Amino acid sequence: MSTEPSPLTSRREILFLYDIRMGNPNGDPDENRPRQLPDGTFYVTDVRLKRFARDYLKLKGDDILVDQLDGQSVDLAKRVLGWMAAHKKPQLTGKDLVRAILDGFIDARLFGSSLAMKPPSSAKTWDPSPKPKTLTGPVQFNHGEVLHPAEELLIRGTSTFTSGERKDGADRDQGTFTDYACLRYGLIGFSGVANEHSAVLSGMTEADYDKLLTSLWNGVRAAANTRTKTQQAPRLLVDVRYKSGVEFQLGNLITYVKPVARGLKTEPRHWASCDDYSLDVTRLVAKLGDSHAAKRIDVVNYSLESDLHLTGELPSWWTKHSLDH
Repeated sequence: MSTEPSPLTSRREILFLYDIRMGNPNGDPDENRPRQLPDGTFYVTDVRLKRFARDYLKLKGDDILVDQLDGQSVDLAKRVLGWMAAHKKPQLTGKDLVRAILDGFIDARLFGSSLAMKPPSSAKTWDPSPKPKTLTGPVQFNHGEVLHPAEELLIRGTSTFTSGERKDGADRDQGTFTDYACLRYGLIGFSGVANEHSAVLSGMTEADYDKLLTSLWNGVRAAANTRTKTQQAPRLLVDVRYKSGVEFQLGNLITYVKPVARGLKTEPRHWASCDDYSLDVTRLVAKLGDSHAAKRIDVVNYSLESDLHLTGELPSWWTKHSLDH
């Protein structure tokens, strides 16, 4: 006997921290340098974080709508048309098309998507006309920030390749510069919310939410197949689950944690690993434990990487979960 997937029944908040060493967490579109706010703070877009999650979900066998092939985004209409053909579905339109997309693609249920699409020339009789044309996902993240002053470096190198033969018959090697910009070290923090009302509309389930947490934690490691992401690791994820029917969230959980220098390297710009600081979680613990928030919270789960040093203890009423795969 089959059972229907359990829908998300309450509000959720996520705090997610990961770090990067000698890498570029999110290159800007012009110079591929680490992105920076006017005040000098380095940041990472929510699009980059969602890409980590999507790529890991795909790696584990889930169909994703916003896909990439060889680093390039796949045309949305072709992606949907190919999916319908692979699953032996008719060329759906309107509300039926949107419902099929939500049923078929986990990232659409989580993050939503713009569904503006023109049918490819090969689909002469298909007029998708999705209704609605935009899906607002229940899971929303703020742009992430490097939580301390960080040092940007320009790494200079060369790659050598054989370009032909010299007159004496030997191979002739030439080099090309392979400069890239990176951060010496950065601890990056994201805050997110999963809204239960939007989850009803998208069909996002409890299982989808649990997959999201796993994909965030493991996705930053799985992204280490590029040079600028090789030294990247998850450090802390806090999953706050409010009671059903509660219209409340604290918001911006990253404002309640702060890395503080320990050991010899007191200047954050010179930090090289999480051994150089402790993460002060006392404000976060106090905010979640305050009677105003605590009476609305059902449970707080957390995953903690053992190398991260904490200032302050995580309370015994929080539940430790392992997200490692």
